[in-house]
Amino acid sequence: MSSQVEPAEVTESRIATDWGLDEWADRVLEQVGVGVTILDRHGALMYYNKWASEHLDRKPEYIGDDVRKRHRRAVTNPRFDAMLRLFEEGHVEPVRYVARPYGGITILVTVSPIRIDGELVGFSQLILLKDEIQELCARFDESGRESFEREMLP
Repeated sequence: MSSQVEPAEVTESRIATDWGLDEWADRVLEQVGVGVTILDRHGALMYYNKWASEHLDRKPEYIGDDVRKRHRRAVTNPRFDAMLRLFEEGHVEPVRYVARPYGGITILVTVSPIRIDGELVGFSQLILLKDEIQELCARFDESGRESFEREMLP
């Protein structure tokens, strides 16, 4: 007899009663407007969304491969390994960093552990383009909230 732990969104009442996030989760990941990559606990690429395929070096043949094979700078893998060790040792807060993996673009990355019933099973990476974020913030700073909202929400 196995006892299944209720997900945090249920115990913290952050989800409608009798509704499972899994009903829409795949569509949310595909249409969220940022890069989403999911790795297993060993660093193998398990999933990437459409945005990631359009802005990052993500290809179908990379699925199941260790992401370390794709890192171009020697210093990247030891840093990556250190971050994974943090999560293996129980670190629960996301790790954020800035990278320039392809030379021309700078990305903002948030890596979070994925735990199921307390066990570390993998990692999510959310990726934003620095230039897009800076442009939005600059437009907001220049025009103020009301004109920014008028411009963004016609």
